[in-house]
This record gives sequence, structure tokens and C-alpha cells, in this order.
Amino acid sequence: MGVQENTTVGFKRGDRVKHESRSDWGLGEVLDDQAGERVRVIFEDVGVKTFDLRVARFVLVNGEEAESDYLTALVRQANKPVKKSSHHRPNHLSFTAAVEKFLHEFPHGFADPDYIGGPRNERQYKVDACESLRDELSEELMRSHLKDGAYAEVCERARRVVNRTNLIHHYEKIWLSDGLSSPGRQQLFATQLYQHLYGDGAVSSRFEAYVRMLYDIGVAKWPIATYFWFITYPDTHVFVKPEVTKHAALMAGVDIDYHPEVTWKTYERVLALANSLREKLGSLGRHELVPRDMIDIQSFMWVVGPAYGP
Repeated sequence: MGVQENTTVGFKRGDRVKHESRSDWGLGEVLDDQAGERVRVIFEDVGVKTFDLRVARFVLVNGEEAESDYLTALVRQANKPVKKSSHHRPNHLSFTAAVEKFLHEFPHGFADPDYIGGPRNERQYKVDACESLRDELSEELMRSHLKDGAYAEVCERARRVVNRTNLIHHYEKIWLSDGLSSPGRQQLFATQLYQHLYGDGAVSSRFEAYVRMLYDIGVAKWPIATYFWFITYPDTHVFVKPEVTKHAALMAGVDIDYHPEVTWKTYERVLALANSLREKLGSLGRHELVPRDMIDIQSFMWVVGPAYGP
């Protein structure tokens, strides 16, 4: 289990890997057997790339850390044969087609029983996570723990909140736990998480300080960087799953200037994308398509994305 360097054995199709110096790209899978010094890999956060192994280095990942249904879906999408056509067609849906796809999956839209809490539940477990955060990491409780120096307790509570959903994958949860393995890192994380959620400074400054801390402990990934704001403030903040978000931006015609590096500039543009979708859906004149909050927006982006499967 865990990771191991692959320096002498060629990479094979299906190998799960991490880029040695770009953990922010997320989990990857080798798409073709290694050919000479070149290998093609699809990453959750940056898509398909071809690498020269004389320059790029990877580590093999196995066990729980290699599990990702989302990456499996992306690989399946990448391996689909391309149909020949005399006309170039975009590989993303139009907004109208996206709405049709969402209604195909959930005919009653955001009011559909299956969407709210049925077997295909896309909403209730996220609402439950919001309630869990209020219980585990309220402003008063966090302030008390920080005053007492109970940084490990804050980190454990944060892990429990993360584990309430599948928004952050197994391997990302493992990386987060590894990043919180020492008392110094626990103090850094607990202190910055409190400021991130409840500080008095400008939201941009709080975001940037939180992200710097995530880079310091080696877990600066978009899902981890946006999860706690999303769960604490679902009316105003959005969760970023890179490939899902990029697809939604193409569908909505919004330029988010995406980069795998976690920055306020990109997050601000993703917020603009989410608010644009909120406005577009709300203006359709169909009550079942009026989003309640960013939970509905995030769920809409996921369901209409290329990797969704019931």
C-alpha cells in the first residue's frame, strides 16, 4: 500500500501514479504502456499530459490511496473512440443540453426526491455535512480549543467533517492526514483554519493565508482548499473539483483562467461562474430549477459533467 518509486520498471497502462513534484495535479492513471522514455498520463486536476521520463518523475500509488471512482470515469471518457465527422464538435455540453441532461437524471430538478435524499442523493449528505461542521467546528468551539492549545483536537474534528462526504477522495484524505502528522503542523492548520472560517480580514486575504498554509504542509489541492468554506457557507461559497469546474465553465461560456495552482484569482472567477449558473438556472422560469444555494450549483455541475454516472 502507499506509494513507491518506479525507476527501473516501465509504467504500464492502468498504473495509478502521482507526479513527484506536482501533488496539486492529484491522482493520475497511465493511459498507455510506456513507450521508450515517454508516457501518457491523465490526472484528475489537469487532464491528459505526455511526459518525457528523463525529466518527469512519478511514484506508483496503490491501496486506498489509488482509489478514485472519479478518475476511473475520466479514464473511461478519455478512452472513448472519437467519431469521425466533417464538423468539429465541442467536447462539452451547451447550457441548454446540460439542463436537459440534469432533468433526464432528475426529472423534478432540485425538488426530485432522488436528488434530495434518495438512493442517488446529491444534496442531503452535503446538508448533513454543513450541520456536522456547525457541531464540530463552530466559531465558539474552535476559539475555545485554540485557547487551550488543543490543536490536535481541532484537526481530528476537521477530519471528521471531511469524512462526512465523498467530495474529497480517499487519497486526498490520506494526504491531509499525512500533512497533519506533527504537532507543529497541527497548530498551523488549526490556527489558519479558524482564521479562514471566522477571521475578520478580507476574504481574499484569508483565502490566500489558508492556501499558503496548505502549501506549507503539502496538501494544497483545490478540493481541500475550498471544502471548508463550502460546507460552512453554502449560500455564498463553492466547492472546486477541477475537471468538473472546467467543464462547467466551458458549458456556461465563462473564462475561469484555470491553473492547478490554488490562487484567489482563479477562485474568484469560479465564484463568478457559480453565480452565473445560479442566475441562468433561476431565469428559466421553472421553479424546480431554481437553486437554493451553492450545494445545488455544485451538484448541477457534477451531474452534467462528463464523469457523472448514477
